[in-house]
Amino acid sequence: MAKVKRYNLAGLAANVELGKQGSYIAANANVIGFYTSSDVLQQIANATLSTHAVTKAQMEAETQDLVQHVSVPFNYNSANSNIANISPGARVISVTVDIPSAWGGTGDNTTSFIEVGDTNNSSRFIRAQDVDVLKAAQYHSQFQYEYSSGGVIRLTVHTGAATSGTGVVSVILSGDTAVLQDAGSLGPIQTIEDLGNIG
Repeated sequence: MAKVKRYNLAGLAANVELGKQGSYIAANANVIGFYTSSDVLQQIANATLSTHAVTKAQMEAETQDLVQHVSVPFNYNSANSNIANISPGARVISVTVDIPSAWGGTGDNTTSFIEVGDTNNSSRFIRAQDVDVLKAAQYHSQFQYEYSSGGVIRLTVHTGAATSGTGVVSVILSGDTAVLQDAGSLGPIQTIEDLGNIG
């Protein structure tokens, strides 16, 4: 009967060779990797128990069910801005436009207004005159839409007689990761918050 030798591995360097084939474990303060002799990262099976590690493929599959919050600021003269590219199967859950203070220089909200929609329907979520830019308030759309094919969510600001004013449009959507767009003069928008998996 063969005897199994016990080795005390405490105090070894970060790289530990596993056998004659040259496979090894490489580690640093942030990550542990399993490699072959040709420095190829070995495949690790998807997790099946709560104590198992999750692979990249498994994590990406789970992120399709995440709820995401995209928030984009705009000025009274921002004109048209692409907010996000959305993937097939994604659903817009809500759209909110926040006007922090009354806009200046306009006598009504028929010429100075906000629209939020997509490339197929520019006012699918927020229509002309839904937002009164003369009042500090939040305006919320109850309309939801699920995209059978990819689309682009768009913000349109009609300046009209406005001479000043700002706002923020917030979109909550579920599905694949949203790719944020450059909102014109405001520069690239980087605000995206993962609100977690509610499924």
